[in-house]
Amino acid sequence: MNSAATIAARGEARIALVAFSSLGDGLIYVMMAENLRLNGYRVTYFGNIAHQLRHWLPQLDIQPYPAADRFDETLAGFDLVIMSPPQFLRERMDEPTTEAMRKKWLLICQKTPKGWRHDHTERVRNNCDERTFEALRDLLDCSGPIRFRDFDTESVVDITLHYMREKMHLAHLTRHVAVTPPAGLQHRRHRQRIVVSPDSAWPVKKNWPPRSFMNLCHALRERGYDPKIVVAPANHDYWAKLPGNVFETPVFPGIDQLAAYLYESGAVIANDSGNGHLASFLGVPVVTLYRKRNPHFHWRPAWGPGAVVCPRLTLPWFGEPLWKPFLGTRAILAALHKVT
Repeated sequence: MNSAATIAARGEARIALVAFSSLGDGLIYVMMAENLRLNGYRVTYFGNIAHQLRHWLPQLDIQPYPAADRFDETLAGFDLVIMSPPQFLRERMDEPTTEAMRKKWLLICQKTPKGWRHDHTERVRNNCDERTFEALRDLLDCSGPIRFRDFDTESVVDITLHYMREKMHLAHLTRHVAVTPPAGLQHRRHRQRIVVSPDSAWPVKKNWPPRSFMNLCHALRERGYDPKIVVAPANHDYWAKLPGNVFETPVFPGIDQLAAYLYESGAVIANDSGNGHLASFLGVPVVTLYRKRNPHFHWRPAWGPGAVVCPRLTLPWFGEPLWKPFLGTRAILAALHKVT
């Protein structure tokens, strides 16, 4: 088919893109869905986190995950399923289940076991008409790791863009997904409001101490900023009642309400966490506190302006590196000034 016919056929073939269940990964797959759409593909995105942001992304068809026992039924109507299995599916992926999944769905993730690789070219050729097969041909052998080769200083956003260019063969790529904020919101309306996000999925390993965050908030206030502490709803009670916390600690029952608050804030200071990725996705400057001495670690937020603050040094300490005393408020404030 010529290029015009190929683009037309891409718009008829049905692709399902199933995202992993974390916030950071979910946004990476939103970027993938947007780039597939911009290259003419008809895509339905499945993911509970992005479904809460569907009104921000009206150009995309975003659906919640099907029930675990209805995945096959829901996805059966698609010509191609590209999937980073969500956690509740991964927990069931013994060897026979994985073998069945990789043969019917194109499995991807940032890192994958070798057993996820499968070339779907012949399967789709045999199960689809020629027009649909030609529309999907460029995508059929891209299963396996998104981090498909060694990368150095690239962020996960950059790595995914390389993957889409070199493995999915997408000609037109963008890192920035167009968002349509709800009416009345203004980007970074409250420039002095600094969202401080002190929790993450691995609190003992990844998080700077609560007392250090309290000192940081006081230092921010002394410099004319308006710090707010934002944590996951499950952690809100702990932080709201933390001795010495005299700062407003709002709670957001959903990702869409959190997004609206971040969108109007001046900047975010966060541990390596999903809140930093969401703020960056929305174009809000982010300062990330990272436990290792690597400001170019792959999973840093990398859509909007950002900086990574690392400890001055780390020391071995009972099997875990000692880093928290060596990451200071002064360096964080300097990074905030730089990105804003």
